Parts: sequence; structure tokens; C-alpha cells
Amino acid sequence: MVRKRIAAFADNHGLPEERFYNLVCLAFGADPVQFADVDGYLPPTRLSTCKFEYRTLVNAFHKEISPHIDQEIARRVLDTNWLPDPKLESAPQK
Repeated sequence: MVRKRIAAFADNHGLPEERFYNLVCLAFGADPVQFADVDGYLPPTRLSTCKFEYRTLVNAFHKEISPHIDQEIARRVLDTNWLPDPKLESAPQK
């Protein structure tokens, strides 16, 4: 019985609640003004580390991932309008 409870917390993925709070913290760390409303979601002790957590993520991305990105393909992906406004598309002809 104890082994089964431990296994529930031994997964390599965080619990959904943990992932939610981690994302909230990263958003706040990226832009505390834009995401000022998260103040009520995270305790002050966690809020104070969010900027550091965000900078750590950004630095890791630039060090480990960016060098391997084909910039030309990345630009084409970013410039693609993946979800065009349906109002702008012409209606199918009958």
C-alpha cells in the first residue's frame, strides 16, 4: 500500500497543479506588470523567486537550444498565419 502511494509521486512529470504554478511563476517572472494578477495565486516567497526562475529558463534556452535552431525555418514558422481569420476568407462558391 505504501509503495503505491510513493509511486504516485515518483513520476518524472510534476503534478498538474505543480505545472500550473510553475507556469504562473514563469509568466510573472517574464512580465510582472502584465501578470500582476498572479499575486493572489503564489505565496510571496515564491513570487520573489519568479524573475530568477524565468531568467534561468531563458539562459538555458539560449545556451542549450538556440544554437541548434535553423533561424531561416524558425522565421518562416513564426511568420506563418496558422489560424487565419475566417471572416477574411471568401465563402465557398456553390
